[in-house]
Amino acid sequence: MKNSAPLLERYVEQTSRALLLVDEAGTVAFCNGKLTALLNWSDGDSPVGQPFDRFLAWLAEVKADSFLDLGQTAEALRRSLALGHPFREEDFLLAERWLSLCGRPLEGGGYALTLTNVTTHHTTMETLRRSSRTTVMALAELAESRDQTTGEHVLRVARATHEIARKLRDQGRYTETIDGHFLQNIALASILHDIGKVTTPDRILLKPGPLDPEERQIIQQHSEVGRKLLTRLNDFLDDDSYLAMSARIAGAHHEKFAGGGYPEGVADQSIPLEGRIVALADVFDALISERPYKQAWSEAEAVDFLQKESGRMFDPWIVEAFLEVLEDRKKSHKIVWTPEMTVGDRMLDFDHRNLVSLLNQVHRSLEQRDFTMFDLVLQELFNYTLGHFNREEAYLNRMGYPHREPHAAIHRGLTQKVREMRQRLYNANARQELGEELMELLSTWLKDHILREDGQYFRYAQRLDAAQAQVSAGTPAAATPPPEAGRASR
Repeated sequence: MKNSAPLLERYVEQTSRALLLVDEAGTVAFCNGKLTALLNWSDGDSPVGQPFDRFLAWLAEVKADSFLDLGQTAEALRRSLALGHPFREEDFLLAERWLSLCGRPLEGGGYALTLTNVTTHHTTMETLRRSSRTTVMALAELAESRDQTTGEHVLRVARATHEIARKLRDQGRYTETIDGHFLQNIALASILHDIGKVTTPDRILLKPGPLDPEERQIIQQHSEVGRKLLTRLNDFLDDDSYLAMSARIAGAHHEKFAGGGYPEGVADQSIPLEGRIVALADVFDALISERPYKQAWSEAEAVDFLQKESGRMFDPWIVEAFLEVLEDRKKSHKIVWTPEMTVGDRMLDFDHRNLVSLLNQVHRSLEQRDFTMFDLVLQELFNYTLGHFNREEAYLNRMGYPHREPHAAIHRGLTQKVREMRQRLYNANARQELGEELMELLSTWLKDHILREDGQYFRYAQRLDAAQAQVSAGTPAAATPPPEAGRASR
């Protein structure tokens, strides 16, 4: 075609997509003006003629506003180029604009990298995700409504699921599956892993002792029930993101890596990756969780179980990734649980340990600039305020604590603050400021409420126990002085 070259040149310069071409030697051969504009480069910053590694080094150093570690993105892109593999879309927020990065090898050699401004799309999708999160949490609450502790369990599982998936990506595992889309959806999708239990009878679901063979067969049906329910919902909503993944997780999270699980008894790679990840996260949290009918295992005991079951119940790569996640969590400890924080009740002490863990994970999400983890921690904190405060206030009522109303008023104040923070969360540019504010709030709460206010009802409970012991021994009980008045405001 006559004059096609100038026409093509004008198109490449005027297209909405930024374009960067790498030749067979790994040198940047071309980039259009849209690339320098989207990345806020000056005219002299063109990478043309420079090694592609120089562009990757620049990318690795960018402090994106999305909590996405672009250093890992740069490394994944380097591997894709070396192996001649496509690089699936990865989105990040830079200077208040959402940019989508993807790449593909060219026939005959070379590599093409494109960068697209997807801000409008992200704004729309964030509104939809906000609605989706509300729907998912409502469905999860329906599934867990008969057990006051498991609603918090599914959020802890979601956070661990996200951390494992991200760690696997960082280790270069399952790169053909774990892309930005996978990381964006797996935590939310995991929350519905037990949705099938809505059909399990109370006499089985809430049975405190071991199940007989018939009861076990009935409860095991929840995996297939959940898969079918979520598949139908996904088809009805014509959705191909988190609900489709939720269906796969619901149906696969009780399969075993070596086979012999349920409902299908499949093994190894026949189990969807997301199902294998949630299987480990679910079991680990169940083991270390306090329940009215069981004591929590120590983390060391649970880790020992995971290691013994690596290759049998669990995917060895996923076990390895999760053990690294646990080590990362320990490195980010700002506050360590101490005996002086105990309030003498097993369930409430377990709750308070979780609050300390949440505070540490807020700090970690800020360090790693991990938006997804931060969002999960904030949602977990909101559920914590509802679940823990209900349990604590019921405990105060049972003991007849005279200052339970001022204590409950403090609870309501924190719940409202966390609720307001959740509303502000959807402004992506406010997350760093919000995270620092949340750290301050939780640190103050730990010092002023758990160590002081909760310490008062603990001492009151101790005096009641001492008085009851005296009565039981036939010794007249001394009058029990009331504790100090609770502080209803800061």
